[in-house]
Amino acid sequence: MIIDCAYDEKLSDELVKYLTENAFQVTKDPDGIIRSNDVTLTRDDLDLFLKKTGKIKELQIIPSEKNVLIIATKIPIEGFGFVRCSICGFVMYEEELMAHERAHGIFLV
Repeated sequence: MIIDCAYDEKLSDELVKYLTENAFQVTKDPDGIIRSNDVTLTRDDLDLFLKKTGKIKELQIIPSEKNVLIIATKIPIEGFGFVRCSICGFVMYEEELMAHERAHGIFLV
């Protein structure tokens, strides 16, 4: 598994410390990327780290490739002019929302 902390050296140091204290075998590259061949290390362990440290409010885990996870700052989609359907969660531009929700058979006034 490769864990990319998006160039956040402090975060990668904290995560390495947490993982080694919990008996996971990890190494940190000079660019802050954490590598592990430990098959017991899962995304759930990273979620637990974010919860225990209170970082779950500001950071998210984004799967990138087969064995690559990126831990990065959460950015609300609204900041890019997108909205999410309240029925199915589909992401689209605000202008398309009413027509999309009508397709579900519900017209919200």
